Amino acid sequence: MSTQSTSLVKQVAQQLQTLIRQKKWSKTGRLPGQRQLAEQLGVSRASLREAITMLEGLGLLRSEAGRGVFIADPRLKGLESAYGRWSFQGRYALRDVYMVRAQLEELAVMLAANVVTESGLDQLRDTIVNMQDAANQGDLVIMAEADQAFHERIFEIAGSPLLTDIVAGIENVIESSRQVAFANPDRVAEPIQEHAHIVDALATGSPALASSAMREHLHNVADRSGIRLLMPAARTDSSSKNTR
Repeated sequence: MSTQSTSLVKQVAQQLQTLIRQKKWSKTGRLPGQRQLAEQLGVSRASLREAITMLEGLGLLRSEAGRGVFIADPRLKGLESAYGRWSFQGRYALRDVYMVRAQLEELAVMLAANVVTESGLDQLRDTIVNMQDAANQGDLVIMAEADQAFHERIFEIAGSPLLTDIVAGIENVIESSRQVAFANPDRVAEPIQEHAHIVDALATGSPALASSAMREHLHNVADRSGIRLLMPAARTDSSSKNTR
């Protein structure tokens, strides 16, 4: 999906989120049919479907075969509901995605720790501010967007074209796995503090500390989706030490 298309889908998702918060469909809990809703919003049905999928991942909507799309019950959470929201169910196990993410993002943050500048740290802090502002407004779409920006910026700072290309190849899968973790209303603000810990670790210039902070964060992300990952031993070998 192009950047322009992605931006449009997120705009549509925000429109739907606003209508949900305004209790537009509170009487029945059921959204209008996709053709009618697409016409009301002035968008294509394809963009609408993508936006609905995003909001399903965030736990705001649920689809029922043959019945339509409904406003989700925020009290439903845990492993069963996480798998129900997982866009790639039947193709990839959500647990496997989190395990792969943990390995890739740990490597990225270790590389980033060796080269990050004060400007880079400030850019990461800006995403945390954006995330906090969105949390204060109850805007899950912007929270997820800021979360994505934070992790993408770390890969950019790491400066490994190969690692960036590997992640780009599974970008949609990774983004969907992030959305699932935001659907737990009791824990939606937790990643803000975890991101701050990662930035603090990066600021020390220690790959080992940065790796540990990222590992803890991603295991917590999985836990918020009802999935427990085994915590691997911390990296203590000499190759992980900062040489700056």
